Amino acid sequence: MVTPRTRGAEPRRAGRGHRRQVLPLELALWVIVAFAVIVGVVQLAASAAHPDMANALVAFTVVLWIWVVAGVLAWWRRPANGTGPLILLGAVALCLGGLGNLQLPLSDVVSALFATSVFAVTVHLLHAFPSGRLRGRLSVGVVIAGYAAATGLDALRVVAPRAGALISVVQPVLGALVMTATAAILTIRLVISDRRHRRILLPLSAYGIVAVLGIVAAPRLLTGTAASMVGVVQLALMAGLPVAFLLGVVAGSFARTTALESLSAWLAVGGPDKPAVERALRASLGDDSLQVVYWSAQSGSFVDADGVAFLPAAPAGGRAHVPVRVDGRLVGAIDYDTRVTDDPLTVRRAGEILAIAIDRERLTAELTLSNEELIQSRRRLMEAAYAERARIARDLHDGLQVQLVLLALEAQSMADVVAEDTPAAAEHLRAGIDEAATELRRLVHNVMPAPLRERGLVAAVEELVDRAEVPALLSADVDESRVSSAAAHTAYFVIAELLTNAVKHAGATALRVSVALREDRLTVIVEDDGVGDARIGVGAGLRGLHDRVAALEGAVEIVSPRGGGTRVGVELPCV
Repeated sequence: MVTPRTRGAEPRRAGRGHRRQVLPLELALWVIVAFAVIVGVVQLAASAAHPDMANALVAFTVVLWIWVVAGVLAWWRRPANGTGPLILLGAVALCLGGLGNLQLPLSDVVSALFATSVFAVTVHLLHAFPSGRLRGRLSVGVVIAGYAAATGLDALRVVAPRAGALISVVQPVLGALVMTATAAILTIRLVISDRRHRRILLPLSAYGIVAVLGIVAAPRLLTGTAASMVGVVQLALMAGLPVAFLLGVVAGSFARTTALESLSAWLAVGGPDKPAVERALRASLGDDSLQVVYWSAQSGSFVDADGVAFLPAAPAGGRAHVPVRVDGRLVGAIDYDTRVTDDPLTVRRAGEILAIAIDRERLTAELTLSNEELIQSRRRLMEAAYAERARIARDLHDGLQVQLVLLALEAQSMADVVAEDTPAAAEHLRAGIDEAATELRRLVHNVMPAPLRERGLVAAVEELVDRAEVPALLSADVDESRVSSAAAHTAYFVIAELLTNAVKHAGATALRVSVALREDRLTVIVEDDGVGDARIGVGAGLRGLHDRVAALEGAVEIVSPRGGGTRVGVELPCV
């Protein structure tokens, strides 16, 4: 049944003849770029009107554009992260602080109000990176103190000029305390971070602290140097700050897609090549350590894709998890790094988009776990069956067979002492007992071959090859101490079945058997020069062989062209 579409309801697709829809974020970023270009052009025009300040205005314009470009790229590459907006905030602070260079009405006042704001924004960036949001009350307090030491005291200097001398003493001291606290907090974070985060945070934090201190201390450190040279050093350090944060965003492998964009693209992918939900979420949220876990009603806990129990980390460890529900039913959770993605709402929304897919993977994980439990159960049953066969064979060999031998000896003794007319009956009795003992030995051998039970796999296979009705060669390279009893017994019965089939059904005139142990897999290969055309399902022998191997989660490969002989390869796990 096809549901009719309402005219005009057909969604527009990007392609030839259609204009691509411009996202609101992209539009806003273009507006920011355009505004920065206008401001830069105005400053360059002012440099022409004031030749004595031309170099300073040009350099300042270049630094401003670097901040804007870095902020736009960081925001465009990682829309859900606050690093890009903070860099642009620094660009605004830098622009306002430099308005005094234009010598316009009130520009000196505005410049005085925001003269050191960019340093407060840099401190904010250092504390907020890489998520773009502040973590912990201590960081919030230090950042607030940074804004107070910069913008607050600058504003107080404008409002109360008489306090200028006191502010000139207090501001450097408070700024030094802010930077000292920032350095201490960042050092603690580096110590407790893992190697990947430390690799990203260390150069960024070190440069940020050194750059801020260097900008403030440059006039004192470069005493006797021309003022223009001091300004160049300060601007160079200032220009490097946004570049460092941008490189930090890029080095963090943060994806350039929003959650809705990347996850919608993921949902559009069909077929077996569709990437896993976990990979889609990692690409969307920019967190390579993100993990999707599934709720198991059987165990009452979360499990990973392999069915292994998962214990969520404590929030203090820098990780958190957001539950995922479908129709109010818990199906899984998303475990993520709060240092990369600090907003749980973003993770929750991403989980809501892929809730159905997560539920599907939960069912897959449960099926995998159930299948593994079934395989282990079948393996235990086979181990128990082989153990029981060994017990029965031992009881028959050591019990009933011994009794029959003793009866045969008694019958022989009776034949020696009875009258002349009864030896025939005694001989007949002894022959019957011998025949029963022979049949019993055959039965014991079929239940559990004595060579396999007493001397091991290689010796038992050697006996099979020696008793073959056609010439056969054997090569064996096996450390039997590493082979489980189930694998050894299965390999023996597989070889016995294949040798019988080759002689009885394939008309083979030569056989080759190879048994080898490679890592944790026992490999058996049986080759013959018979008529070929052997297939699983044609006869009960190969079908039973396949089922026996599959019970141990092994593999069977048959190459049997018609008239070209048969090669059967079997791999069995040894654990």
